[in-house]
Amino acid sequence: MAFVQVSCTKSESKSKLDSKKYDLTFSSPSFKKETNELIGVYFMPSWNTSPDPNVDRDSFWSCLQNPADCANLQNTGTWGPRGRIYNARYPYEGPYLNRKPIAELKGFYSRTDPEVARKQLQYMKSYGIDFFAYDWFFGRHYFYHLYFGPQSKIYYPQGWPIDPNRDGRVAVPGLVEWGDQLDVLLAENAKLPKEEQLKFAINWCDDSHERWMLWLKVGSPEEMARNANYPGEKPDKALYLKVHEKITQLWIDQYFSREDYLKEADGRPVVYFYFPQDTESRAAFYGLKMNDLLELSQATAKKAGLPGIKFIAVMAGPMLERERMYGLPTRWRANNPNRPWEGGRYQNRQLLQEYVPRLKGMGFEGMTAYVYHNFMEKDNRSYADMRETYRRHWNRWSEQFKNDPNFEYQVPVAMGWDMRPAGGTWPQTSGFPSEPYKDLVHSDKSSFTAKLKEAQSISQKYRSTNGNTVMICCWNEYLEGNYIEPTEGHGFSYLEAIRDVFGKK
Repeated sequence: MAFVQVSCTKSESKSKLDSKKYDLTFSSPSFKKETNELIGVYFMPSWNTSPDPNVDRDSFWSCLQNPADCANLQNTGTWGPRGRIYNARYPYEGPYLNRKPIAELKGFYSRTDPEVARKQLQYMKSYGIDFFAYDWFFGRHYFYHLYFGPQSKIYYPQGWPIDPNRDGRVAVPGLVEWGDQLDVLLAENAKLPKEEQLKFAINWCDDSHERWMLWLKVGSPEEMARNANYPGEKPDKALYLKVHEKITQLWIDQYFSREDYLKEADGRPVVYFYFPQDTESRAAFYGLKMNDLLELSQATAKKAGLPGIKFIAVMAGPMLERERMYGLPTRWRANNPNRPWEGGRYQNRQLLQEYVPRLKGMGFEGMTAYVYHNFMEKDNRSYADMRETYRRHWNRWSEQFKNDPNFEYQVPVAMGWDMRPAGGTWPQTSGFPSEPYKDLVHSDKSSFTAKLKEAQSISQKYRSTNGNTVMICCWNEYLEGNYIEPTEGHGFSYLEAIRDVFGKK
């Protein structure tokens, strides 16, 4: 999942600073927070890639152990018709067994193992992490039947229309993808004593072109011919907006009502929004703007009795004119308007520094990042490079928003980058990665600690507008080489670094 406040002085009273914190009412009994940074970490789910329902081929563990079992490497849409190609110049360098989680987490664990989920939560809490932002995916194209046993438990807003003559066929499609891990985490979190529970937030990842094509294909002649759709089911503007409302209502019903959801002091739930440009460009297909969608979410939340939602954009992207072809799109146009599911073009691309100033007008109240791969001409070819590019981003965006009382920059940190288990950086249809030299961004406890201290320093320097959140990528991005979960390779080093910088045992 990657690319490539009140303005006040430092003499401001503690009460004003504390008013900028999120509503975190409990702390770990084994961890004393010595600073008031709020530490978040992204959590990436895995899923079953096996076509056999009786076999669980985990998307993470299969790629770490055997390229023949790795669905990422066989993906023709990513790597071309032959999949990922290995040769003398681009050799296979696995297996990547140093990324195997520690024995206490049962090694290559099951994503829905309650004991593992509880252990993950306890590790996060006891080492100073305050909340996790779960990478949340939604398949908007799925129609289903509420009177059909296996589908009867899928979420559907109460009172919304169904067709009783078709086993309760829903009128508004869409369901959560890869959410089973979150369900287990939340179930285990609720069982913990309140003072040991962790906060969580949604990081909405509406970033899959493949899912966009499947949505546009709803109601096509091909889908009608195979009885996947019924007459009247089509992906028009009205249904697109209704699905967006459904997504928001799902958040309200299943997440926002929980005590462990991350909220502002005023009661507004916080939603991270990964790569808004993907959503913006596709909404533009219907003549919609980003603020149309966020305003719909706000209205839906207020109708449910909430004071609103705080949206934080998760951003990265190129900054050089010669890279504009890889820039952030603002519009998607179909090659054939009559058959849009066959493909189209992402247009009106902007550089990161052009896109970011537009976020506030879209309805966002802050910005952070997942992974920064470069800053202007500076690429990440080592962790020293990554530390430098991050410092430049921190300074650039902290300075840009330092006088804005209504837009915060949450300081991001990354553990590293090494995408070799998924084939390398970045995939090409030739079957080879285009920038394999970027898969050498490796940190250790010492260099990660130094980066955390730098992040803490910049956060405190711009506290009046940055707020107090430091976002760490990631708990478990194993295929991208960005993981702080304890493994056989690095043990508890990264968790110890967080504890050492932001508190003490």
